[in-house]
Amino acid sequence: MLDYLDGLCAALLARNGTEIRRLLRHPLARALPRRVRDEGFAIARAGPESLRAPVQTLHFYHQTLHLLGARTAAARSDAPAVADRSGSDRQLEMPLRAAGA
Repeated sequence: MLDYLDGLCAALLARNGTEIRRLLRHPLARALPRRVRDEGFAIARAGPESLRAPVQTLHFYHQTLHLLGARTAAARSDAPAVADRSGSDRQLEMPLRAAGA
């Protein structure tokens, strides 16, 4: 999916109408939010002279990259932490007091 989004962003930034339309006909385009598809078609229609930026698509790409990166980073960091846990790595317990007490 990230490769597909990367190609779509590149085509949108280059304002390559033929490539944009081809990518928006791809089966993966069904997974895109409507605002991203609409923006892609609008940029393809506007042509290479348009100054419209693919803000929605770039935002969706960044969001997807962040979510997938966060998930893989969490999976990598959780595995060693559980395996290396010793008695000294335990969480500290601190008593809570009511405010003003």
